[in-house]
Formats: sequence, structure tokens, C-alpha cells
Amino acid sequence: MSSSTDTVIRSFCDAWSEGSLEEIMGFFDENAIYHNIPMEPAEGLDDIRTFIEGFFAMATSIQFEILHQVATETIVMNERIDTLVIGGDTIVLPVMGTFELKNGKITKWRDYFDMGQLSGN
Repeated sequence: MSSSTDTVIRSFCDAWSEGSLEEIMGFFDENAIYHNIPMEPAEGLDDIRTFIEGFFAMATSIQFEILHQVATETIVMNERIDTLVIGGDTIVLPVMGTFELKNGKITKWRDYFDMGQLSGN
């Protein structure tokens, strides 16, 4: 992986479409926190793995399309469209993501989105 935070997060977002849990987990620091803001945060690799496994169990396809991304040496923010295929439904979800990185690994990831759009309400 490149040490450029922009490149790291672009590669991370691309990895979701491959569906490789091990590749995705390789982007996280061992003490990382993943927080979908409408939900409780997942803290540490075991909790993050469990959360992502649950996502992959229900979605047959996950695509992250980065619309805009800005990066510093330690922070990346992106505006994305996440497209999820769950059952026979396709959910197109606008997302704002904030990533904090240290030594090329994600230490904190926060996604902001409308939970109603994810749940179909």
C-alpha cells in the first residue's frame, strides 16, 4: 500500500467491491474505531470484522463511488455514493466519510448518512 493517505483510502474503497474481508481488514490499525454515525461504533479489529461480516452476509454487492475526496497527511474526507444490493433491492446511499490514519492504517472511520435511506424508510 502507498503511504499516501489519499491512495490508501481510494484503495480501501475499491476493496469493498472485491468482497475480500481479509483485504479490507488489512487497512485497519489494531485499535481502530469504525462508526456509522446512526449506529453504535465498532471498536477494535474483532468488532470491526464482525460488523463487516454482517454487511457482507446481507449484501450480494457493495460498491463505493467516490465523488469528491480531500486528504491531508493524517485525515481523508470523501463524499461517496455507496450502492448496496440486498436481496432483490438496490440501495443507493449518499455518504460522507471521514478517515483518520496513522502509519498508513485507518485508526478512525466515521460515515454519515441517512439511516432511513438504508432501511428503506
